[in-house]
Amino acid sequence: MTARTQFYLLGNNSHLSDSLNKLSDYNCNKLENQTLESLQPDETVSLFEETSSEYVGFIERPELIDQTQLNQIKNFELKRDQTGACFLPFSSAELFTQSYEILSPIAVLLAMNPFQHAIVLIHKSTFLSLKEIPNSEDLLWHSLILMAEAGIKNQLIAAPALNVGRKLQIPLPQLAPDYPGHDRDWLLHLIRDYQPAQDLPSVSSQADAIALKAGLLCIHDYLEESHQLSQSVEHEGPHRSGDYWHHIMHRREPDYSNAKYWSRAVGHHPLHVVLPEAVEPLFDQFHSPAVANWKNQLLQSERWSLNSFVDCCAECESNQNLELNDLAQNIQWIEMQLLLQKTSLDATTG
Repeated sequence: MTARTQFYLLGNNSHLSDSLNKLSDYNCNKLENQTLESLQPDETVSLFEETSSEYVGFIERPELIDQTQLNQIKNFELKRDQTGACFLPFSSAELFTQSYEILSPIAVLLAMNPFQHAIVLIHKSTFLSLKEIPNSEDLLWHSLILMAEAGIKNQLIAAPALNVGRKLQIPLPQLAPDYPGHDRDWLLHLIRDYQPAQDLPSVSSQADAIALKAGLLCIHDYLEESHQLSQSVEHEGPHRSGDYWHHIMHRREPDYSNAKYWSRAVGHHPLHVVLPEAVEPLFDQFHSPAVANWKNQLLQSERWSLNSFVDCCAECESNQNLELNDLAQNIQWIEMQLLLQKTSLDATTG
């Protein structure tokens, strides 16, 4: 039997609310002038308790959803006996989908906020069974991690990704962050407590298990904590992933000469073959001559050059070209997420 879903629409978009309410297995209420970050624990618990539906979904950017997506949502069949959360990824969320398939359920949620990459449907009873609803600015994201840590399974919907029609603009880590962690102390504590050696199915490279944690810290701008871990496994692991994270950490400090030292320590890494093709489509989204110039420099070889990208980041800092900075942030995001995937694979197969 198909489960029913209660949607909460954050923001103002009446046409979507009316359209969802016309679907037999969906109800929709509006939470105007609300964001996911503004939801309070008591308020969120009430939203779950008040619905008779088995699943609760939150849509923060309703402008991305049109009738095509509504038809896709209509065709998803959620079973009543499913628990945890279900992720309906947007078409521009290939990295999230790929990470979900490679990383552990805990690691993928520590790596990125799923609400920025998918429509998230949360099982009502499972959410309400949490011993304590976290009091944080990202309480739903925080709750999903706690559910994964409790062994509750999530599901990536095996269907065509939701086509939002254009590239999602999500907050990306800065090239050189001013402050660590975006004021997410809750996330820092969870990553500090995370034990990859216990989470991964079978660790054959302890160095890469440690590097995985260093990578999570680096992605979320906790550079000093990441440095301590990557430094502890220098020159270890089948592809020296700890050294790669060490390189990225210094690039983001920014300490460009030190970053180039660690690029030599990395040597050849499988990611160098993958990155040129992975980032090439990004260049077509920008029109700045500076971007065109760096396209020639970064993609002239079939193998990615860590030092060339260091030089690109240095130019971003000195020239303040907004398009080039945007490009470099997108490249960095892809680089870090793909490296995290490879680090996890090396930890279990190295």
